[in-house]
Amino acid sequence: MRWTRRRGIGHEPEGGGAVLLIVLVVLVMGVAGWVAAYAGANGKVPLGTTVAGVDIGGRDQYAASAALTDGLRRHGGEPITVSVGTFTTQVDPAQAGLSVDSVATVAKVLGPRSWDPRRLWRYYTGGDETQPVVNLDEGQMIAFFDELDAQAGQPARNAGISLSGGQVSLTRPKDGAQIDRDRAAGALYDAYRTGSTSVRLPLRLVPPDVDDAELATAVTTLANPAMSGPVTLAFAGSQVTLQPRQYADLLSIVTKDGALALDVDPTGLAALVNPSAQDTEPVDATISLAQGAPAVVPAKAGETYDEAGVTAAFLSGVTAEGAARTVPVTGSRTEADFTDQDAAQLGVSTAISTYTVPVPGSVGPSFGEAVARLSGALLRPGDTFSFNATVGQVNGSGTRLATAAWNAGFLAGLTDVSRTGSPTYAAGLPAGRDAMVGAGADLQMRNDSTYGVLFSARLEGSAVVVDVWSTKEFDVVATTGAPYAQTPRATVADSNPNCVGSAGQDGFAVDLVRTVTRIGDPAPLRTDTVTTTYQPEQAVVCQAAARPTNP
Repeated sequence: MRWTRRRGIGHEPEGGGAVLLIVLVVLVMGVAGWVAAYAGANGKVPLGTTVAGVDIGGRDQYAASAALTDGLRRHGGEPITVSVGTFTTQVDPAQAGLSVDSVATVAKVLGPRSWDPRRLWRYYTGGDETQPVVNLDEGQMIAFFDELDAQAGQPARNAGISLSGGQVSLTRPKDGAQIDRDRAAGALYDAYRTGSTSVRLPLRLVPPDVDDAELATAVTTLANPAMSGPVTLAFAGSQVTLQPRQYADLLSIVTKDGALALDVDPTGLAALVNPSAQDTEPVDATISLAQGAPAVVPAKAGETYDEAGVTAAFLSGVTAEGAARTVPVTGSRTEADFTDQDAAQLGVSTAISTYTVPVPGSVGPSFGEAVARLSGALLRPGDTFSFNATVGQVNGSGTRLATAAWNAGFLAGLTDVSRTGSPTYAAGLPAGRDAMVGAGADLQMRNDSTYGVLFSARLEGSAVVVDVWSTKEFDVVATTGAPYAQTPRATVADSNPNCVGSAGQDGFAVDLVRTVTRIGDPAPLRTDTVTTTYQPEQAVVCQAAARPTNP
């Protein structure tokens, strides 16, 4: 009888324990290997990874960055041969603004921390050549292209016009060539990133700013008009006319804002015109007699001119036609110190004194001219009148004009500053009231009133009349006393055949007393005594010469 053993609960198959043990051992070893693999790959660059020939595999982020930076020192310093057209040069990548970002490059290949077997597999088997992350400094690259353009590029030639010597000469436009910067930047960037040692940069055509059509327009509107005729610059008190032959070499036709424009050498133009010589001084307002009454003569502003104003006026006229070629020059306005309102406030409104002195019929035209120079003399409050400065030298009868002026001023209340009486009394002149003028003697009076004083003078028949105009502020009483301190004349005999006898006259002194009061107030403001002493004039008695006795 054969017995068969059945499996039952609580019974293990034959050899089962050994199998289970093996499985457990394998499992433990696999997990241990996985952990070991993770520990070896965690946070590191895959083995075999290279960047531009530099091995950075198996390193953590910091070690890989350091290794890449160190390894790229030589790579980064190698120049790149750059060709542009027929021009070739070498450039240091750093000079062109190119550099490798080691940290970013390592971060790109490092990958995330992971237990994923694929990540671990890639670490141990997936390392390969990786292109670096490149930084670009746009400012440095633009500067490099600027320098390269200056060497390899060809600037466009604008159309131009020369007016040298008064002749119109034309320059035809021509296209230029410059680096195509957008495409060139990409090509240079890629060459550096991929480790290429040479690169060709593209060019592009650059059209001129001023073409043939604009050249033709400039000839018609600028060159031909500029040479068509003279230009006249009108200043406040003068004009300067310039002929084309004078200014042609100062002109140039230049490119401004993409168009042809006329320009001129301002210094050369100023040398022709001399702006400062055209300056005008301001003229103060004054007062003169118009139709027998005082009237304000308006002030005139002065003008100061400079190069800028002359240049602007010239350029506006040189391309104009006809009358428009005469151009006013704008200067800097200088106002007068004494304005129309100042003159009106002087209060010169009425004649407050007058004096008449007879003149001999022998006076010539020069006396009338002296009278005209005196007429219109204006004294502001505080001013001092000088006969010599106002009238100047008078040929003949100057004393008579000065006498009329002094007495008119004296009766108007002017303060006597300087008066010289005649050395001997002259018949026809008021005793004690005459005034002599000349090289050593000046007549001076000061206006101490609150109003202006205007002298007017005129010839009436055989007399000269001087009026003083103002606003009457004072009452003046002048009295001439009786002569005193008489000095007898001497008598001399003259036997000269050409003797002219003279009665002569005694010398004497006389006082002129003036009392000045303010209108409405009888109390004297001042009393002046003017003493004049006349020297005697000798008498001349003509005697016949004694006849010789015959022997």
